[in-house]
Amino acid sequence: MGLFDKLVKEGANLLKEGEKVLKEVASDENKEKAAELFQSLKDTITEKAEGLSQAVDGWKAEQQAKAEEPEHPASYYEADASDSRSCREKILACLNEEFSNYTVEENVSPRRFGGEGRFMDYSIVVFDGTEVRLVIMLIGKTTTQHREYRWSKELAEKNGYPFINFINHYPNTPEYISDRLHKYL
Repeated sequence: MGLFDKLVKEGANLLKEGEKVLKEVASDENKEKAAELFQSLKDTITEKAEGLSQAVDGWKAEQQAKAEEPEHPASYYEADASDSRSCREKILACLNEEFSNYTVEENVSPRRFGGEGRFMDYSIVVFDGTEVRLVIMLIGKTTTQHREYRWSKELAEKNGYPFINFINHYPNTPEYISDRLHKYL
């Protein structure tokens, strides 16, 4: 039983108790007026509850429809055969076109941020002046299993740098790349 149903049930119980109390305290001459008043109150509450119930049902149907429709069109995830650029080229183009106020460096060593030992270089690092705004790693199917990758990722997270991956063998459409970058920059 949902919260709305519980509230309606409690309201109905309160109405029954109220009717009982009114009948007990009202004198014979006022019982009829009290009954009419109570019936009017009951009708108003029932009408409002039905209206609220319909609104809740409408909202539920709306939420269900939203959940069923795809967030993005199919072209958002499907590779465009005419676009032969690599994932790196698409990301750099997007950063250049949409985020030109940032500085971009490629193949940045984690040692530059205090790392000691063996690390995997960060594919792309986006800077706002000297502040790191985003660290991007271009990875393959098994890259995340390598310790050097994990150490690089942990160092970025330890320093508080936002860190995201793009998987090279996925379509990575320009729309998808742009959408992801806008979430972080």
